[in-house]
Amino acid sequence: MSENGGVPRPVTRVVQDRYEDCIYLPGQVARCPARAPASPLTPAQLDLLLEEGDQRVGGTVFRTECPFCSACEPVRIDISCFSPSRSQRRVIRKNADLRVELGPPTLSRRRVALWNRHRRVRGLLTDHSRRDPTGYSEWLVESCAPTTEVRYFLEDRLVAVSLLDLGVTSANSAYHYFDPAHADRSLGVYSVLHEIEHCRGLGMRWYYLGLWAKDCGALRYKSGYHPHERLVRGRWVPGERLPRDPG
Repeated sequence: MSENGGVPRPVTRVVQDRYEDCIYLPGQVARCPARAPASPLTPAQLDLLLEEGDQRVGGTVFRTECPFCSACEPVRIDISCFSPSRSQRRVIRKNADLRVELGPPTLSRRRVALWNRHRRVRGLLTDHSRRDPTGYSEWLVESCAPTTEVRYFLEDRLVAVSLLDLGVTSANSAYHYFDPAHADRSLGVYSVLHEIEHCRGLGMRWYYLGLWAKDCGALRYKSGYHPHERLVRGRWVPGERLPRDPG
């Protein structure tokens, strides 16, 4: 049993472990052993693993165990204290015409095409990347946690998708992709803001936002949500606060 309110610790086994080029920091070697839970995680077990620094991909969880680098740190936002900045409020207004739906993770041709288009433009395709429906299903439909798909529509067109894991007191932004044709809308920012408010309505405390690294421009935006904490050497500490934007 864990110390987290008597929640039974999930049994996991390593199903993949390899060294590869880091997609966040050029020149670094990444190692993220993937562990498969023996049974689906309960909401309370999800809370426990997120608290300890786990990330989720498909039916597995992992923590970074890179041999020469410890730059990546898990990030979480304190929902109870969060308020959007001026620029974030502008993003909310800019996307007021979007329709948002919730449902189970789903496989479709338009999702696979949008996912690949997003990754190609963002430079996230690697030699190990899957581009086919099977890869999409393994990555974004299958899940070892209680997961909801958040769908963002402009009229009847799907323009963004999030995978949101829901625990008892915590939510985990497991993945997000959007249509690069609408990059001017800041859909990634909008999804975070919308989902924080959704989780606030559910009475949750923490919104986990994946990994942050100081020297990675693609991850640095996560410092813009306040207040937030980062897991540093096994302890959650307040994240550095960027100056509030002037408007």
